[in-house]
Amino acid sequence: MATEIDSLREQNQRLNEDFRWYQMGNFSKYSSVQKVICKGEGGDRFENLAFDQSFLAPLITEYDKHLEELNGQLKYYQKQVGEMKLQLENVIKENERSELSRQKLHTQELLSQLEIANEKVVENEKLILEHQEKANRLQRRLTQAEERAASASQQLSVITVQRRKAASLMNLENI
Repeated sequence: MATEIDSLREQNQRLNEDFRWYQMGNFSKYSSVQKVICKGEGGDRFENLAFDQSFLAPLITEYDKHLEELNGQLKYYQKQVGEMKLQLENVIKENERSELSRQKLHTQELLSQLEIANEKVVENEKLILEHQEKANRLQRRLTQAEERAASASQQLSVITVQRRKAASLMNLENI
């Protein structure tokens, strides 16, 4: 749009230049011309030509029509730019809403996964505690079994010693 507006401005400027050229070149031949020289900014000199109005009327009318067309086009394009800006703003807002919805959905999925992971952690902690208790019970039973085995071994040693003594005594009595 900006390039079209710039194009219209350039076209307007060219038409103004053509109009000045036409005034200076063609009308000076056929009409009585009054030249007025004015100084512009920076020392520029402008020649202001005043012509017989009867020669200028058709040209000015055409120039005015063309200016009206250009102004109409400019207004149309400005309106189009305004509408496009509104559409762009709506698209941006929709994209933001869509992105927020997507992020919200992703966050909900992550929270759901975190909940499941937390449940698994709790379940695993319970299993670990159960296994620790079972291991402790087995350790106590093993300790008790070792103590009974040690006690039985001592009793067996005592009995073995007593049998040997008894056997030795019997051997001595038999002699």
